[in-house]
Parts: sequence; structure tokens; C-alpha cells
Amino acid sequence: MDDFVNLASLLLLAALSVSPATSCDFPKVLQIKNDDMPWYSHIRSNGSRGTEYYFRHNVMEIHYKDGGKSPLRWKCTLTFHDKLLLKREDHLINSYYKCAKFLFRSRSVVQVLWSHEAKVFDLALCDDKNLTLDTWPLVRFSTLGSDYTPCPFSGGYDMDIEDSQLGENGCNRMLRPMRMESECLGGEGVTFDFLSSNCLPDVKMFVKQKTTCVTNWKDHKNHYVILKRDGDENLWCLAMPSHHKDPSKVTAYLFADLSCRADADRSVSIRKELKFLTLTLHKRVFPSLCEDEYDKCSQVECKSYLKQECQKSCGLCSALSAPVQCNYPEIFKGTWFLKSPESLKRIEITDSNLSIENVGNFQCVSFPDSPSSVLTNMYTTVSLNSNGCRPRYTCLKLSTLGPSVLRYSLSQSYAWPALEKDFGSNICNEDRFMADPLPIDDMYRSYEGAGKPVVSLQPPPKQINCNLTWVHTVSATLPEGYVCMGSIFQACEDPTRLRVEFNSCSTLVPTTTDYVCIGDFEGHYWERILLVQNLNDPSDTLCFVFSKIYPIEAYSFVASQCDKKSFSFGRSGIRKPLLKLQYRHEPEPCKSVPAVHDADSHATTTPMPSEENLRDGHHFYHANSSGSHNPSPILGTGSQHGQHEPVKAGEYNDDPTTQIDGAPHRAIQDYSAATTTRCDFILMTLLTSSLVLLVT
Repeated sequence: MDDFVNLASLLLLAALSVSPATSCDFPKVLQIKNDDMPWYSHIRSNGSRGTEYYFRHNVMEIHYKDGGKSPLRWKCTLTFHDKLLLKREDHLINSYYKCAKFLFRSRSVVQVLWSHEAKVFDLALCDDKNLTLDTWPLVRFSTLGSDYTPCPFSGGYDMDIEDSQLGENGCNRMLRPMRMESECLGGEGVTFDFLSSNCLPDVKMFVKQKTTCVTNWKDHKNHYVILKRDGDENLWCLAMPSHHKDPSKVTAYLFADLSCRADADRSVSIRKELKFLTLTLHKRVFPSLCEDEYDKCSQVECKSYLKQECQKSCGLCSALSAPVQCNYPEIFKGTWFLKSPESLKRIEITDSNLSIENVGNFQCVSFPDSPSSVLTNMYTTVSLNSNGCRPRYTCLKLSTLGPSVLRYSLSQSYAWPALEKDFGSNICNEDRFMADPLPIDDMYRSYEGAGKPVVSLQPPPKQINCNLTWVHTVSATLPEGYVCMGSIFQACEDPTRLRVEFNSCSTLVPTTTDYVCIGDFEGHYWERILLVQNLNDPSDTLCFVFSKIYPIEAYSFVASQCDKKSFSFGRSGIRKPLLKLQYRHEPEPCKSVPAVHDADSHATTTPMPSEENLRDGHHFYHANSSGSHNPSPILGTGSQHGQHEPVKAGEYNDDPTTQIDGAPHRAIQDYSAATTTRCDFILMTLLTSSLVLLVT
């Protein structure tokens, strides 16, 4: 039997040795070219990057910059489900094996689970029980600037801090507490307020430090968030408990040395090795605009420098001095939805409150110097929260773009108690209307003079005349570079109905899609924006943007991007359109599109988005071989046998998708199935050979 086991191992090794080397490349998202920056790990607060990773085809080289260790070279020998079995190949040794599993947290942040090393080939190395997570993530700085995710938790806390190496911060004993606030309004990120330069810990932050969330993930205990400061490459990892026994008191860890771990306080060696802060967080709720910043305000003498911190105890405010509540106009009230590239957001407007899903609540209030909403379409608002966030002052612009379409724009907000006077004029200063820094950009707040169109959900939207006076023959370029030929035209039988046809590219976009027109408005005065809604999927809401200056060009954008920046941003590449169109006018003004009443065919009235659709991302429809329409992303490309293939205008840019913890990345999935099949065949061959040996 021992001879059989040895022979089986030899057969498996022989089978692997003759397999093509390209069958086990490292995932595409990890690959770097000769002149690219490597992936870095062991990133320290002093700016050093201790380890470099180079992935080229089926080889990974690891270079150690902060010690005398020799470089390591690992070659991928086998894909085993979503793991890679590696063989060490360098000048010191070439007979060690190791298993690795990559967790893709974002395009630029990756974690690795490693097995121990073994001298013999052993697939058991890839058992989950043999894999240990490396707490030092790999970071690719060349693409890091475009990574962004909303932070996974929202709330505000008073904060005591303890340095892992220097001990307790003396400012913990001050009356006024240091603060941490996260995502109090959408896009705000995580802000730390250390109050004074004397309180600043040694973690390379400013006194008031705003950070954006690059990516996040969670385990059974914690949320882990990679934080980045705008404009530079400083990174931190925040470990925040996902469940709290006492939600009013939370212990979190902020790592200036970029190691994401949960056991920071339990080991003396970790405290010596890593620079991090232990954050003791106390939630304090601010239910109104008349509050004290800390509990001990009631025990201190109201000296001039304390009055702003202790407004309630020192009598600077009262319930009677609260701003007057105002109402939004009747025409704005109802349920609306915003279609963006990232999601669908529900918007509720009641008498005095406007709520934007995953952004915030905006209560209409009036200060003595608030601008006239009748003249300016501006509304001063206050956001109050029960999660510990301090109140926010925001200016909101609201206007109508059609019978069922509104446009809104949010200003940059002030956090209470930043303002002492001239509330209305400061909150609604035109200079406050600007987009956030990249990579957030105008995801939450629009550019000056622009705004986000939102469509009525209840009551259902009213259709308008499309006023598309010619049939347009189009050449449409998709985001990944494919060019599709087709036409766009108004239905002769129904001027509110628009049809988009593509005779090629049926594997990429639908052959036929019917829309209804719901908005027609200006971008710049020489630009026209036509807002349309899919007849069979109203969550698919987009626009076509035309320009008199460029009369043969047009662009299509998802609804939230339909504003006066659309055409210029689409043309310059700043904003990525759904479709880039070159078109010409045909002689006929419209084409016949008969109304269909068959229950199995397209509906002739627009159904409303369901709650499920409001949670889904945007999608076009993909025509299958039977001609029916099934949901599919516009970027889905798999070709079907016998169908006409589109022309490709450029190389396809395969941007990676973020992996949910434990699930394989697409780049691994693409080749793991084929390799696993091959592995199964090898094992079956070995089993057959073994049976023959046993019989003989």
C-alpha cells in the first residue's frame, strides 16, 4: 500500500509538471507591468513600505525593504477552487509549497490568507483550517486615489485616546472632549477632532482630520475600514466593533501602522511593534440646537471662552430661540427616487422634512436672514440625529423639471455649533454649493449650478411629448469600447414613447427597448436633456443629452448625472456615459410602434419600481435568443453562438469587483473552473490507475 501511495503522488506531480504554465496565473487584478509600481505591505506611519509584491503571470516575487531578508519567488502550480497552491523557486530553495487565498477588498486593497510551508506537495495546505489571515493588507497606491466606499457605520462619539507606545493622552482630562464622527450625512466620511495641537497623537493627523473610507469589510466581531486623507497617501485602519454590549460606550482601534487586527490590546508585543490608538468612545445625543457640548457645563462658571461650548447652561439659547419650522411647497411632497450609477435611493418629502435614503434627513427651518424660497428655490435645513452626530446645517435647492421630475442640490454642511450669527446667509451662501473632493465627486453634492433629477414614485410619473422630430440613425460606443449601430426615434402613434433599436450588439444591449419621456430641460442654454424611463423597468431611468454646438453628437447618462455638466464632462472623459452617440437625421419624423395589448408582450403603461428594484443597481436589458428581455448589466458581454458580434473600438478595461469576504474574485473564478475540471480528471485518472494496481 505504501508503494501505491508513493506512486499516486508521483503520478499527480508528473501530471502537474507537464501542464501548461499559463493555467495557473495569479489573478489579473494583481498583475503589474514592468514599469508599474508594486503592491506594498507593512506600510508604517513614518511612510516606509516594508514589503513589495510583484505579480507577473504565474510568478510572485516578494522583496523585503526593511531588513536583511533575501527576496522570495513563488510560482503558482495549481488552482484549487478559490485558492492557489504555490511552489517556492529562488536561489536558496526550490522544494517548499504554500497555499494562498486572496481577499479583494477593493481594486487597490487586498488581503491574503497563507498556509504554513511544507516540503512536499500537499493539497491539504489549502484546507480552510490551515489558512491564516495576514493582518497587513497589500496596497496598490497607483489606483488607490479612485477607491471609495460609504463608511459602514454612522454616529458621533466623545473620544478618549491612548497611544500604544506613549500611553494615555493628557487631553482626556479636559472638560471639552475630543470627538469622532462618521457618515453623519452621506459622503462626510470619518472626522476626528483632537481640539488642539497639544492633544495630537503621533499618527500623522491634523487637529481636525477628515478622512474618506477607501474600503471596508467585517468579521464576526468588527468592521474594518481603510481610511485615507484627501490629497495624499496617508492611510489608517479603523477597527470598530460591529456589535456593542453597551452602545453608549465602545472601544475601537485606529492603526497608524497599516495592520488591521482585533487583538491589539491583548499583547504587549503588538503594542511594541505597532503604532495605534485605543479609542474609548462615548455616545452623546444632541436632540436640538440648544445643547451643551459636555455634561460638566452645568458645573462650571460661564466665562466668556466657555459660553459657546455651554450654550444651554450659560443661557445663550433656549427652546424659544429655535428657528421657525417651515414647509416645503405642496408640489414637492410625495415619494421620489434617484437613479445613480451606484444605486437607487428613495426620497420622501413631507410637510417640513425631506429624507434621502443613505444620505440624511433635512428639516426645513427659517432663520431671520434665510433667503426667500420663492425667489431662490433655496431652503435652510437642519439635520438632527439620535446616533450621536451633532446637528448639521445644510442649504437645499429644489425646483421642478417637469410634471413628475424634481431637481435637488445639497450644499456643503456646517456642523453645530460652528455658526454664531447670520445663520441663513451663511448656510445658503452660493459658494457652499460644490462637489466633494475626488473620488466622491458629485455622488452626494452637485457642482455649482447643477443638480440631481429625481422622479416621482408616488404618484406615478406623467408622460410628456418627446419632441424628437427626426429619426436618428446612431453609432453608439459603449463604456468598454464596443461600437453598435442602431436608431432612436419617436413613435408615430404615441409622441410620449421613444424606441431605441440596435441591430448589432444583441449580446451587449437589447435589440429593442421602449422608453417613455418624463422630462425635457436645458443643460447649458445650447444643450437639451431628454429624461426617459424604461417602459418595462422604471428603475432604468436615464437621459439623452444633445448640443447645438456639436450637432451630430449625443450622450446617454444615468439619471443622477443628467445636468448642465453632462455634455462637457462626457466629451472630455470626466464623466463616463452609458452611451456615446454619433448620429444623423433621417427624412422621416417618426416610425410606427403599434401599442401591444398581449399580456405576454411589453406593457403599454409604465409599472412602478418595486421595493426590490429600489434596492438594486441600474441595469439595461439583455435580449436572449427568444427575444424576451431579461435583466443584465450593460457591461455583460458573453457572446452567443450564431449572433452578430459587435465591432470593438478599444481594449476592454476589466475593472475588478470588490469581493465579499470568503467569495472568490471574478478573475479567479474565470480560470478556477477550468483548472478544477482538469484537476478532477487527473484525480480520476489516478484513481483508475490505483484500482488497476490493486487488482494486479
